[in-house]
Amino acid sequence: MRGRTLHSRAVSLSPTALARAANAVWWVVAFGVPLAGVVSLAAAPGAAVGGSALLAVGADSVALGAALAVVALALAYPLARAVSAPWLLTCVMIAPLARAIGALQLGLAPGTGAFALARLAGDAPLAALLLRVRLRSRPQSWLDAAADLGAGPWRRFRAIEWPHLRPAYAVAGALVLLLGLGDATTAAVAGGGKRYTLALALREAVLLDAHPRRAAVIAGMLIAVAVPCAWALARGLREAARGRSGREGRPGRAGLGVLALCVLPIAALIGPALAWPWSAGDELLLSQVPATLASAGVAAILGAGLGCAAGLGLPPRWGPTMLLPLALPPAVYGAAWLTVAQRLGWGPGDGLTVVALLPGQVAIAYAGAVLAAADAEKLADSARDLGAGLAARARWLWWPLMAPTGVALALVAFAYAVGDAGASAFTSGPGGSTLAVGLEIVGRGGEVGVVPRWALGLASLPLLLAGLAGLIRRP
Repeated sequence: MRGRTLHSRAVSLSPTALARAANAVWWVVAFGVPLAGVVSLAAAPGAAVGGSALLAVGADSVALGAALAVVALALAYPLARAVSAPWLLTCVMIAPLARAIGALQLGLAPGTGAFALARLAGDAPLAALLLRVRLRSRPQSWLDAAADLGAGPWRRFRAIEWPHLRPAYAVAGALVLLLGLGDATTAAVAGGGKRYTLALALREAVLLDAHPRRAAVIAGMLIAVAVPCAWALARGLREAARGRSGREGRPGRAGLGVLALCVLPIAALIGPALAWPWSAGDELLLSQVPATLASAGVAAILGAGLGCAAGLGLPPRWGPTMLLPLALPPAVYGAAWLTVAQRLGWGPGDGLTVVALLPGQVAIAYAGAVLAAADAEKLADSARDLGAGLAARARWLWWPLMAPTGVALALVAFAYAVGDAGASAFTSGPGGSTLAVGLEIVGRGGEVGVVPRWALGLASLPLLLAGLAGLIRRP
């Protein structure tokens, strides 16, 4: 009887059972909390949804987002041919707030033009990054043979590359559109109240207008679109991990002009950042730096550890669950966690900000770990066939591989968390306890001269961390 009891305990604590339990917990964090937030908002007393106004905002937001997604996809291919993946990732990690402020510093009036430029400066590198991953597995021998037979660049693209890149284009288009709908920061700053997105309407419904039912409808719409997008992202990630050939073809030059367009809003920050003297606004923002670094650091370290472990240990069928936070806008997590926390008696602050940021950090690290682990999958299978146990493989294979990768992914997640104003706008508390939210608030006041300086700091952080991550991974 005692032996049978010990055996049952061993079965209950098997790696498969622990993995299933961890996946169940993650389902609660990544999907259950947003869903609970929607239900809680829908049940709260308040005004009617206002269907006509919401429909107008939604239609306008979708139309503009679809148009910008088409432009971003058109710019993505030459950009993917001209710029390496680490630099594309660096451009993606630049805070939307910095790009929005930079677009205004170019002299554009708040509205559609400034909003479109700020969005394209981030959407085009993101789409190019997804295309570049897919380009690693394109049939290069077919392209070389077609070139030898006299086929020009357009003919080769249409006949060979387009069928191969079509899944990546579909995933990139859906993700860019969804992120555009879920971007409240760019709409609030660069849009200037003249251009709305669904996420900005969600933020105002929760924080300003006390419209919980309208917020529930908006969040439900974004969740409904994000779930199938997460499945598409997981499929694209699996194909990228399986099909990496290591050959990317000759770099193109046409994308350098696209790259200049993407960095133009950031370059516009340099002059005003250096010209404005130090003032009280700088002191106010400086006081928020320690709390911002602490919350972003905790979220990045936890996210990198959990994401790398999930990337190595979870089977591919759980990929959509892990990648859902990349498709679900940060504003949905911020609104959901704020609503659920208030029900539990937990107020806004640094702790709630860490919790709201954590799902996105885990998803970023998971995606990076899956791609990194694909390089050593055959070696791991050989070690297993030779009798190496789990502990031996973890010590001699996965730890040397994933330790530098995990640090690099933690730096990427840290840069993303420092510049986040989507979830933090809900969870940081009155007056903003994070740098990005405080910067957005200061920009509406009288100390507008300090805004370009701190926006340039947010934009420079991914560049510095990308260089550091490159040095860490080089050995």
